[in-house]
Amino acid sequence: MDKRILAIICFVILFSLAALMIFIPWPAEQHYAEEPPAENKLPQDQGKLQVEAQNRYQRQRIDFIKFVSSENCLYLLDEKETEELRKLNVNGIRICPLYSKDEFGNIREDIPESVVVALIERAHNAGFAVFLEINAGGKPTESNEPESRYSSPEEIESLYKLALHWAKIAEEEKVEFFSPLNEPNLMFTNTELFNKWVSKSQELKKFFNGFLVLKLADLGPEKIPAITNYDYLAFDIMWSDSFYRELMEHIKRAVKKGNELKNEYNLKGFFFGELGAERSKVDKDVQAEIFRIVFEETWQNVDGYCFLGWSDLEFKFKDNEKAKEIIREWYAKQK
Repeated sequence: MDKRILAIICFVILFSLAALMIFIPWPAEQHYAEEPPAENKLPQDQGKLQVEAQNRYQRQRIDFIKFVSSENCLYLLDEKETEELRKLNVNGIRICPLYSKDEFGNIREDIPESVVVALIERAHNAGFAVFLEINAGGKPTESNEPESRYSSPEEIESLYKLALHWAKIAEEEKVEFFSPLNEPNLMFTNTELFNKWVSKSQELKKFFNGFLVLKLADLGPEKIPAITNYDYLAFDIMWSDSFYRELMEHIKRAVKKGNELKNEYNLKGFFFGELGAERSKVDKDVQAEIFRIVFEETWQNVDGYCFLGWSDLEFKFKDNEKAKEIIREWYAKQK
């Protein structure tokens, strides 16, 4: 082939390659045209879970408990009620899964689980911490004892399975405080069963990272077994007369016993789990005075309160402006 023709052909080829490099757009600078390599890429579902986890409620740190509770532990938590609760300066509410025994002695659900879980989430969305407590006693009788009581080791196992189920829900929902059974010293028919329950229920600490609460009626039994794996102890005090001196003496005994157990077992705190005055037995002024005395006599010596009666039921204080003002003023204080 003629050398001149060969030179012309080579020139055309080189010129064409140069034109391509100049005029064809190159991709913008990036490491991956479509997706990152497999080792840097999260599975789609896992990525979604991480985003959801970041958006989920985070458990609050409550150093001093300023709670209220309704008798049935149910609430609307609509805009109006939420604002009313905020005006009381509360930092949390008590919510209860409700159970009782049916005619065959089996534990039955009185309120759908979905309703309780929705309440927990509404409370958290409103900024309130949650004290979740299983109430398996049904409606109180005229003697104020539970309608349903438990009398066998088999029933302890049934109650524990129920408590375990709710402990897992409480952990999933990042509940702050969890009591596996309301007032077990009343729920069981003898001391031996009560002691077994207290021992067994402490195993729930393996499944719940919030604060585990042992909450007892009044001052509890004379002797309370070891409660090392509980975080808080709570006493429920109901007072329904105007014998104020006797009230002062009683709550002083409660504080003394509660703090002794707190120190003995190195608990995080002791508080009043329910404080109430039955309105069929006292008027609004007496109810308010009971609240005032409790605050004045105990404020520096407990780790919090939960006042019973945010409702229209027998312990109601929701319609008692004087009682609400006392709660509002004390809950506004710093410990």
